Amino acid sequence: MRPGDPGVAARVVDGPARRNLAPAAPASGAARAPSRLVHPRLGAPASLERRVRIAPLRAAPALLALALALAAGCDARARAPEDFALSLLAVGDTGEPPRDPAYRDPVRRVASALAREDARSSVDGLVLLGDNFYPEGLPRREVKKRLRENVVGPFCRFIELTPRGNGSLRDACPEDEATHPLPIYAVLGNHDYERDESPELQRELVPEYVASWRMPRGLVESHELPGGVSLVLLDSNRVPHLRRREQRAVERALARARGPWRIVAAHHPVARADEEHDVAYEKAVMRLLERARVPVHVFLAGHEHNLQVLLGEPPSPPLHVISGAGSDVRSLPRRKSAERMRRYGAESLGFARLDVRAGPEPRLFVTMFEVRAFPWPPGGRAAARFELALDGRVREVDPAD
Repeated sequence: MRPGDPGVAARVVDGPARRNLAPAAPASGAARAPSRLVHPRLGAPASLERRVRIAPLRAAPALLALALALAAGCDARARAPEDFALSLLAVGDTGEPPRDPAYRDPVRRVASALAREDARSSVDGLVLLGDNFYPEGLPRREVKKRLRENVVGPFCRFIELTPRGNGSLRDACPEDEATHPLPIYAVLGNHDYERDESPELQRELVPEYVASWRMPRGLVESHELPGGVSLVLLDSNRVPHLRRREQRAVERALARARGPWRIVAAHHPVARADEEHDVAYEKAVMRLLERARVPVHVFLAGHEHNLQVLLGEPPSPPLHVISGAGSDVRSLPRRKSAERMRRYGAESLGFARLDVRAGPEPRLFVTMFEVRAFPWPPGGRAAARFELALDGRVREVDPAD
């Protein structure tokens, strides 16, 4: 690992953030699957029903109506489009080189499902959670080739090219494909550090081809988004080895994030979500969050090649969302500490969607989508959904609501 500059940058995207929203009361009205999850910081009793779903990697027979709906890019259980203040899609570990035929390629299947979900209900940004280029990061001699394979090709719908990129990479996208260019917020993963040149190429050279690419130039960067959302991008590879001045840079970035919603996006999870959890990393991140003295609502990560939602215990963020199933699938950990925290898990390709509803009772929703590994049916399936209040209360709701 070769650390880059420890600098901190702040960027305002698409207008000012909403400030000073009052803590919300519990949501009224019964959800169809109201397994109530209350974050322990409230001091209220919690009814915690563990629901771990393991999705098989084979396509099951489906009713004709469902198959037709999926073929049209719809999920029979998905909610109708809603006017959210902010919506983001998040996926990590998408850096596998392509496989043929295209319909069997996991990266392109997940990317296609992301595009279908955006077409169903428009989003405002895409978050890439690291390991953007396997197996050894981005080589200088292959920059255009790997951008074509791992960024522009799969994510055509969301890409805005620069004049330089338009001249050399435009043919990676079909001319008749519908586009919806979005900011692409990207962090570095451990594989992105395998080559000394790779981190700097991703920070400095990729934006010369892809205008919508947003990667921190240093250790941390905060983006103020609509709906009162501060998205803090963190280079988790460097966290356990930070000098005190670098720690202060992260603490300042978190403390200055306007909020009231704060989402930290990094490659490595903080929750004990794998069999070889790095306790030193967890403690280092938790120290940074505590010293910032502001609430973080969601810690968004990849690294684990599966889908998980874990409930945090104070002072940890209420929700830990792991969406690292962009190109490969691995087993869920069976360690007791992970299973106690986990409220959803799937050994499946897939991604996460985050939606913020503004108003007098603001809410943040996290929906987990599973993507089938085989060609039919296409698209993703909304498999689990969680509702989060500003004061940290978490509730599991039906994905169709």
